[in-house]
Amino acid sequence: RKLDTIMNRLDMNERILSDSLEHPELASAVSNLRAGVLLVKEPITALERLSAARKYIHRRSVEKDEISRLIIQTFALHGPQNTSQIERVVREARGHASRRIVRSRIRRMVEEGIVRSAKGRGKVYELAE
Repeated sequence: RKLDTIMNRLDMNERILSDSLEHPELASAVSNLRAGVLLVKEPITALERLSAARKYIHRRSVEKDEISRLIIQTFALHGPQNTSQIERVVREARGHASRRIVRSRIRRMVEEGIVRSAKGRGKVYELAE
């Protein structure tokens, strides 16, 4: 979460420098620096998600259940998702998917501490870390 702190500080500095017209070249440099940090942040976030998924994929309740494995894989590769997005990925992988079954698997994984609610529009879930 240090990268989030860095991003917040860069945002603040960029706003201050943009409002102050004394050094426009500094505002541009901070903006470029911020873009560079964003390029580094996404792969690191993806690696964190993959690491969390690896912990859960070998649990007995997940290991033998293809739908649960696909749900965890979806979170690992795409980050927070809602039920419809997860259902779409499971359907693409298996050829069919029941919304009711996907919801019940998510509910069970929430109870087991594998998945948690995430900030987002509607009911969004993510891997618990």
